[in-house]
Amino acid sequence: MDLSELKIRLGIPEDDTSQDAKLQIDLEDAISFVKEECNNSFVGPDGVESLPGPVKKGIALMIEIDRDSPKGVQAESIGGMSKTYTADDVRYKPAFDLFRPYKKIRFKPLR
Repeated sequence: MDLSELKIRLGIPEDDTSQDAKLQIDLEDAISFVKEECNNSFVGPDGVESLPGPVKKGIALMIEIDRDSPKGVQAESIGGMSKTYTADDVRYKPAFDLFRPYKKIRFKPLR
């Protein structure tokens, strides 16, 4: 997945380069996170990294969630100054559900 594909998935025109640096960093961070979370390098038998479609969709969804809502804020009312926060595992659940089929089991030796 590259920057141009991410921009298409997020609905950002390709000629709009005002956010490219931030999006590139977010994309690299998200791919790193997914590889660690899934315990999967997504490298095929030919040695080339290839992310499945649902994983790409989940990465774009995580970045979209970060862009559209303040970190952890679920609800906000200004008159009474009330905010409700949510945990990241709840916030990113739709993306995590897309990653689930690609998770590999980790075995830890007992000592």
